[in-house]
Amino acid sequence: MTGETLQNVAIVGAGVQGSMLAFRCALHGKQVALVDVDRQVLERAGGKIAGWLEERVSRGELSRTEAEAVRARIVAHDALAEALADADIVIENVPEQLELKQAVWAQIDALAPEKTLLTTNSSSLRSSEIGAGVGRKDKTFNLNFMTPTEDDMVEVMWNDRTSAATREAALAFLASIRNIAIVTQREIKGFSLNRVWRAVKKECLRLWAEGYIDPHDLDRAFMLEWRTGYGPFGLMDKVGLDVVRDIELSYYRESGDESDLPPRALEEMVERGDLGEKSGRGFYEYPDPVYLRPGWLRGEGREEEG
Repeated sequence: MTGETLQNVAIVGAGVQGSMLAFRCALHGKQVALVDVDRQVLERAGGKIAGWLEERVSRGELSRTEAEAVRARIVAHDALAEALADADIVIENVPEQLELKQAVWAQIDALAPEKTLLTTNSSSLRSSEIGAGVGRKDKTFNLNFMTPTEDDMVEVMWNDRTSAATREAALAFLASIRNIAIVTQREIKGFSLNRVWRAVKKECLRLWAEGYIDPHDLDRAFMLEWRTGYGPFGLMDKVGLDVVRDIELSYYRESGDESDLPPRALEEMVERGDLGEKSGRGFYEYPDPVYLRPGWLRGEGREEEG
């Protein structure tokens, strides 16, 4: 099986990443089964996908007919067995909790066809530990997408059981959905680029939580120096602050080092439901974060930020 023949994609988990991946895969011609146990999550995903398609139509990147064809290639399911029936590849996107992912992988392994490749869109957990109990170990590997609706880069990481055929098919599949694969050749917690990002994120959270700097000012510094469209705190809002918290906890559980614990201030935001873009409030307010306003980057309107 090659990447070009990996046409039927099952995406398990229709949250932030799952909805974006469904959109990207369908945009590039794949048939997508998007599955979630929560019908409301599926409905929200459908709304987001419709919005992304409308944006591309308004910009002249897609015709109305092409947009409708993309949308028709995505079928929502709340039953895992139905979603997996014809899957060539499964991309799992459930929360960053090892036991949960292991349980979901066990279900997928039992229900998916023998041919199906199985991967996780996890930024901190290794596919070998998630798949410790599955039979198709040679068909497992890690992916780490950033913002699939916007970014072409994806991190890929093999484990010591990933077969050569799986590696070839996985890279061809990613190329077919116009991703640029950055490969970590052997397992390490958090991939390569993501470990660098995690070091930045961890220090940013510490500086904020200990009262050294306001998140908006640190984002301004980052954006001014590296010419990015948003800073570390804006990116954390995009990821989801509950996901950021869970990733930090996964590092702590492995290391036992208290410096890996997420700061209490982040925990309090999650407890309040301030999760970033998906909840409408995080380090910024959405859908119109102030970092998009003219003049904000230069400090104009600082007194209005609160």
